[in-house]
Amino acid sequence: MQISPFTPDDIHPFLALAKDEGWISTRHELAFLLERSPDGCLVCREEGKSVGFVTAVRYGLSGWIGNLLVAAGVRGKGIGTALFRQAMQILQSSGVRTVWLTASTYGRPIYERNGFRLCDQIIRWERSGEKQAASAAPVPIQPGWQQIDYLGWGDVRNELLDHAVTNGTAAGTEQGFLVLQYLGSSQQIGPFGALSSSTAEQLLEAALPEIGRVLLDVPASNRSAAKLLTSNGFTVRSEVDLMYAGQPPAYHPEHIFGLASMGSMG
Repeated sequence: MQISPFTPDDIHPFLALAKDEGWISTRHELAFLLERSPDGCLVCREEGKSVGFVTAVRYGLSGWIGNLLVAAGVRGKGIGTALFRQAMQILQSSGVRTVWLTASTYGRPIYERNGFRLCDQIIRWERSGEKQAASAAPVPIQPGWQQIDYLGWGDVRNELLDHAVTNGTAAGTEQGFLVLQYLGSSQQIGPFGALSSSTAEQLLEAALPEIGRVLLDVPASNRSAAKLLTSNGFTVRSEVDLMYAGQPPAYHPEHIFGLASMGSMG
């Protein structure tokens, strides 16, 4: 077992493995992680073959671990544990106070043994539509939107917000914002933040006529979001646990109507 930093040459093997697992991952996301956190993108190789991956990225005083993936044929050999622990060490040595991740029901006990606590659930919502994803000119993130994101997550994540709009477009007011990203033939809503549910409703209903098949990940404890999405034809596709380790975060999910990623980096 040899663990080393991820390189651009590892993107294709990772995406192939992620596809086999039914994960939604993109080259755009991995390129951002490699640029933002090259030391936190790790690959495990056996006999020259890439068999496991993990990513770790820092924003301000918090960090995210994601994309922990081990090939089916080599599971049970401690590869996932070794990758996870090294990712944790990288984040902790960088000075983060809080580490986030999302976990399946299977993975939750493993993370609990390593000091993670349940914070919330993240629900993936889906809606079908007639429109095809079409590119549009990016709109820069506004300073007021950064503050709304801070209210939700309790940390400065400006680099993540800026990354999101390079993969789509954004709309908003002083009261909230919605970014629409591209996922191949589908789209993702998020990051999506608002000071009130009425603002979130206005932003979503303005965006929906131009959206085809779309996904978004939303905190389960934001019940206003669940009501809004249900009334607009969204259905629940899946659910994972949102967990953290370290300092309890200043987390306010009532301002979070959509994560910036499909659970892998916030």
